[in-house]
Parts: sequence; structure tokens; C-alpha cells
Amino acid sequence: MEEWLWAKPEFRMVPDLRLPIPAPGEPVTQAADQAPVGFVGFPSDYSVAILLALLRSGVRLAGIATSLGANPAIAGENALSQIADHLRVPLLRLARVNDYDSLVALGRLRTQLFVVASFDQILRRKALELPPHGWVNVHPSLLPSYRGPEPIYWAIVNGEPESGISFQRVAERIDAGPLLAQVRVPIREDDTSGSLTRRVTAAGRAQTPGVIRAALDGEPGQPMDVSRGSYYTSIGHRRIDHVGSAIQADRMVRAGNPNMLAATACGGRLRYVLRAQVATPGDRSPGPRLEFPDGQLVLQETVDRCGCHHGEPVGSCPHDE
Repeated sequence: MEEWLWAKPEFRMVPDLRLPIPAPGEPVTQAADQAPVGFVGFPSDYSVAILLALLRSGVRLAGIATSLGANPAIAGENALSQIADHLRVPLLRLARVNDYDSLVALGRLRTQLFVVASFDQILRRKALELPPHGWVNVHPSLLPSYRGPEPIYWAIVNGEPESGISFQRVAERIDAGPLLAQVRVPIREDDTSGSLTRRVTAAGRAQTPGVIRAALDGEPGQPMDVSRGSYYTSIGHRRIDHVGSAIQADRMVRAGNPNMLAATACGGRLRYVLRAQVATPGDRSPGPRLEFPDGQLVLQETVDRCGCHHGEPVGSCPHDE
């Protein structure tokens, strides 16, 4: 499974991942003497990669929880359900994680620790108090910068020189708990959200075993000053023909690929943009062009479906601006 996942040149955050083939052989029985740890996340490349790193860290997976309303694929067979079946552990599909029934189900897993890698619900006090060693969040930014749901996207759009991945104790405020570890990752000029997410995840994969040991040993982490950081909201299919420069439009195209493609009017109709490049002087690259005060953006590849989890034709996606 790891070989198949890491062969991908880009990682998606869209929570609809299914493994291409069933796991071979009989279902795996985990060692009973390992520390029981729960995982909370989505069936996406990012989440599953962190889950696989967790499984390599010398713990026993007690169960998996996910957010039912995030994607229709979560209600059926997906990468998380396939892993849960193979390891014979519960998969909890939770509509509201802080409701009484959800808390009871999480408590029955009897975990020492929960690890979160991408989740769209805020954990309240009663949930946070369930495991003796708390919750560890794996967040793809250099916290306290870029708190919130789309850190990779905004780091590229804002022209940052680097991003990274942070492991933190979970608090009731979003992405505000103490830091356990952090790794910096440079942002390349041609990075998409997919390529940067893969490199950031690889950095987190290497750190996961050490962080889990520290968390189970009771390491409190280093408190963060969130007033020195930043928070950015979720995004939709943003229109690049409404911005003021070719450079900014190019960043939006790369940041939107592959999770939430940028859009533009092209040939009299709306299109989603997979690839584009800023035209250089004398550039005769084929493809439609958008004019900006600082130059032209060449649209190298466009598509008529949104590519996010809605999969809608152009102009019909609820995420369209």
C-alpha cells in the first residue's frame, strides 16, 4: 500500500481515496502488548500516508474515526474502511464528533492517544479528555502561521518561500495547541498543492514515530503564541480572470491543483484550469491567453469538470465563486 501511495507524484486532500486492490492474505491481527492509539482523518492521500506512518511507529491501532458529511465516499468503501477491515478495527463515521453517542463510541476504543491528520470538526473539552495522553494533530504548515483548513493552498498563493508540517497537542482553539515537532519544507517555483503536499507529508512521515513516543511519554509540547501567526479560511474554485496580475493568477492555478481548481472565462465559457504559465517575452506557447497589467498567462490545460469531491460539470459546482 505504501509503495502504491508514494509512487504518486502529487498528493490530494480530496477525501475519496480507494486502494486499487484488496490487501492480500488473511486479515492482520495486531500485537496486544502495543500501546492502543486511535486515528482520526479522511480517506485522502495525506491522511492515509500519516496513518501508515502511525502503523509503523510501534503502536496498536485501536480504531479509526472520520467525518461522515465531508464526502459521499466516506459512507461507502474507501481507503480507511479497507484498512480498518484488514486490521479488524472499528471505523467510526461521525456526523458530530462532540455528541454523546460519538463520545461513547470513541471512548469504547480505549485508546491512550488519538492522532488527527485532516479533520473538519472542532473537538470540544469532553472529546479531548477521553484519551489519557490526549490528541496530536498533524497540520501541514509552520504553525502558528497558516492555521485553518487550507494551509498549503494559501502558502503558495501568498508566495511564501517555505511551508512545512507541525505536530501539536490539540486544544479547543483551532490549531492552537502546544508544538511537539515541526519540519520546514521549501516551496519551489513550480509547486502545485499536490507536489508540495507530498513533500510536506514525507517530512511528517519521518517524524511520526518519534512524536508518538514523545506524546505517549507525556511530553507537553511548546506553547504557541497564536497572535504571531495567521488563520486562513477554506476556498472554492477561485476566478483567476478577476485578479490583478499574471503572477498571482499563476499561483492560484498551482495552489488549486489538484484539490480545488481555479476557474476562468475561456472562449466565452467557464473552464477549470489544470496548468498554466506566465508568458515570457517572445513566448509563442500554444493555448489561450489571459491579459494582465504585468503580462500574459498561457492556459496550457483546462477541463470542464471541477475535480473536487463534487465532480460537477463546469459552472455547476457548489464551490464555484
